[in-house]
Amino acid sequence: MPTRLVWALVALVVGLLGWLMLINGVFGISGYVVVGVGVGIGCAVVGSLAHDALAGPRERM
Repeated sequence: MPTRLVWALVALVVGLLGWLMLINGVFGISGYVVVGVGVGIGCAVVGSLAHDALAGPRERM
């Protein structure tokens, strides 16, 4: 399984866990931190895919 797919799944799970924490009121508003971590990982994965898509043949090595 490609590494980026694993990271995308981790980002999805962490983001959804944060939303669930906010909905259920677990640990107060710290769910925003968990959502932020999930969104940050997701942005990093999307940025990595965009970099590979826009990179020339020399940068892909």
